Amino acid sequence: MNQPDPKLAALRYLSRRDFITRALMGAGGVIVIAACSPADTGATTTGAGPGTTALPGGTTTTVAEDARFGGILRLGTLGGANDLLDGQHIVSKADIARTLTGWEPLLNFDPDFVPENQYSVAEEVEVVAADNYVIHLKEGIEFHNGQTMTADDVVYSLNRMLDPDAALFGGSALRPVLDPSGITKIDDLTVGIQLLQPVSIFKDLLCGYTTCIVPDGYERFAGDPTNQIGTGPYKLAEFEVGVQSIHVKHENYWRAPQPYFDEVHIIDFADGDSLVNALIADQIDVVADIPPTAVDTLTGAGMNILNSSGGGWLTMVMAVDQEPFTDVRVRQAMRLIVDRDVMLNQVMSGFGRVANDLYSPLDACYLGEEVPQRAQDIEAAMALLADAGQSDLVIDLFAPNDTAGLPEMVTAFAEMAAAAGITVNPVVLDGGTYWGEEYLKRTFATDFWGTRSFLLQVAASSLPSAPYPGDHWPPADSDFIAKYNAALAETDDEARCAIQKEMQQELYDEGGLIIPFFQNQLDGFNARLQGLVERPNTLNLDHYGRGYQNLYFSEA
Repeated sequence: MNQPDPKLAALRYLSRRDFITRALMGAGGVIVIAACSPADTGATTTGAGPGTTALPGGTTTTVAEDARFGGILRLGTLGGANDLLDGQHIVSKADIARTLTGWEPLLNFDPDFVPENQYSVAEEVEVVAADNYVIHLKEGIEFHNGQTMTADDVVYSLNRMLDPDAALFGGSALRPVLDPSGITKIDDLTVGIQLLQPVSIFKDLLCGYTTCIVPDGYERFAGDPTNQIGTGPYKLAEFEVGVQSIHVKHENYWRAPQPYFDEVHIIDFADGDSLVNALIADQIDVVADIPPTAVDTLTGAGMNILNSSGGGWLTMVMAVDQEPFTDVRVRQAMRLIVDRDVMLNQVMSGFGRVANDLYSPLDACYLGEEVPQRAQDIEAAMALLADAGQSDLVIDLFAPNDTAGLPEMVTAFAEMAAAAGITVNPVVLDGGTYWGEEYLKRTFATDFWGTRSFLLQVAASSLPSAPYPGDHWPPADSDFIAKYNAALAETDDEARCAIQKEMQQELYDEGGLIIPFFQNQLDGFNARLQGLVERPNTLNLDHYGRGYQNLYFSEA
C-alpha cells in the first residue's frame, strides 16, 4: 500500500470514531491543570542570548537565535495511579517523560543512533579490550543538590542497576555481562569496568535513557521530592502521583544556559480525548503520543503535528510457556490471522509501515526484509489450529486504555480471528490495572516499544533476565541465549551480524510476538513551542527535545 508522506500525512487522513476508550482516572478525583497561558508562564530571563557557550570537557552548546528563556512548559501525557519516578526505571510513557527531566546516562545516542560523549556526562569511555573499559567523567558536573558527581556515584549507579531484585530497566542490558566485582573506582573521575565476557557494543549499553547516573544512596520517589537527585536540566519540586509533577530549572546545570524553561509541568490525563481537548483549549502546550484519529482535529484547530518515522512498534504478546502458546503451531496461526495493511489503517490511520513480526528495523542487521513478508492466510491458520487441537479456541486479549493504538489493535484482531473460527475477547483495562501486578503475566496481551538496536531490544524483552519479558522467550530447548552471548562478544561486524540474523530467524519462525507494523510517533504541540525535529526516534517529542535541551518558546 502507499504509505503517508511524513510531511503531508498529518493533513491527509480523516478522523474516524473515538480512538481511546474513556476511563476513570486511576488515582481518582479531577486533574489539575496549570492555569497559566503563554503570556503569563513566567518572566523572560535576561543575560542569556544567542551564541555558543563552553561546557565541561571543552565542548560547546549553541543557543537558538529566536529562543526566549523562561516560561513554563506544560506537557500532557496519559498517566495514573501507577506512575513512578526513578532515575533508572520506567514502565509507562508518563514515567519516561518525567525521568528525562532530571537524569542522564553516561553516554547518549546521537540522532543517527551512534554513541556520543559531547553532550554526555562521560568525557570518554576508553576501550582497553572488548571486555575491559575505562569510564572518564567530565569534571565539575553538579547534581541538583549541589554535590559534584564523582566516580563513587557511578559505582553506586551501576551496582544499583545490577541488583537482580530491583529489576531496573536501566540495568537490563548490563546484568548479563557485568557484576559488582567488575566495577572499580580508579580515582574521583575514573571508573574501571571488567566485563564477564567481551561485549563489542558496551558503549551502546551505556546510552539507554534509563541507564542513568544517580547519586550515592539514591532511592526511588516515595513522597519526598528533595531525594530525587540527578544531573539533568530540571529538578523535582512536586509530584502528586496520578495528577502532575512540577520540575524547576537546575540553575547549575552543566550545559547552562540551557535549559530554556523555568519550569516543566507534566500533567496526567485519563484518556486521549482529554489530552487533545486540553491542547486545543490552550491548557497545555504539548502532548506526547496523540491518537492518529486526532490529527485532523488538531491541525484544524491550528496545532502542529510532529510525525516521526522510526522503528517503534505495538505488539500482541503470546506467552510461549503458557497454553495454548506452548505449541508453535498456535503461535504461527495467530500471526497468519493478521491482515497487516488493514490493521495499520484501522489502528494507526496509515501512519507507519507494515512489519514482519521482527523488531529493530533500523538495525544494520535487520532480517525482516530478507524473509518472506507474512500476509493474512486464514486457511493456513485454520489448518495449523486444527493440527494443534485448537479449532475452537477461546482466549482473552488484553490492552491498556492509556497507550494510543493498543485498544484498537485488540478489537481489530478479534474481528480478524473470527474468520478463522476462534473467539478472541478484547479486554481493555484502565492503565492503573493493566500495568499493575498482572503485567507480563498474562497469556495474551499487548505492549509498546520504541526504536532500539537488535541486541539492546533482546536485553530489554527477550531474555529471562530482561525487565519486560512479556512473551517469556526463549523456550527451554532454544540456544537463543547462547547466540545472544556470542553476538555480544563478537568484535567482527560481519560475523556478529550473521549471529543476529540467526537469532532473528528463530524469532520469525517460532517467536511469541505479533508485530503487524512499525508506527510513526505522533505528537501534538502549539506553534509557539520550538526546537522539535521530525526524525527517527526512540521516544516521543524528538526524544523529549533531546532530554529537554532543545525546547523553547519563540519570541513571537
